[in-house]
Amino acid sequence: MLGKTFFLERAISRSLDWLGRYPALACACHDPASLSSGRHIVVAAASSTGVRCVFFSSIGSVLDFSATWTELERAKTWWYFVQRWYFWAVPDANTRAAISSTGTQMDHLIVPAAAPRDLGDDVFLPWLDAIEKSARRCGTLALLSHDTECV
Repeated sequence: MLGKTFFLERAISRSLDWLGRYPALACACHDPASLSSGRHIVVAAASSTGVRCVFFSSIGSVLDFSATWTELERAKTWWYFVQRWYFWAVPDANTRAAISSTGTQMDHLIVPAAAPRDLGDDVFLPWLDAIEKSARRCGTLALLSHDTECV
């Protein structure tokens, strides 16, 4: 399980309903005035055993990905790349620190509203809804600095 192959084998392509449910997140990479300043967005929450990420791609797909910390350690080259390439929305500084395995600061936005207690759909999706709401409100802001909150 290495790199892109690992991601492609594990990522679940979500339906167009997700794209319609999260238009600000889905279109952010095409808009320099978006909360990510035109960068791709990944929304992520961590647990003690792993992470769940939803990637919003420039080609209009929404990919839902989960992995354990052990699996990510084995795919670290890909994981390091993803950490730097994407703009991250996370629930708290602890999640940011857990995800940023290289110790280098990631461009991110902390969105604590309705932060997930676990990574299941019943908690994760309402949190994703809160991030979409925040992205709509913050859409005209330039890239937010580290530790910035917009809720």
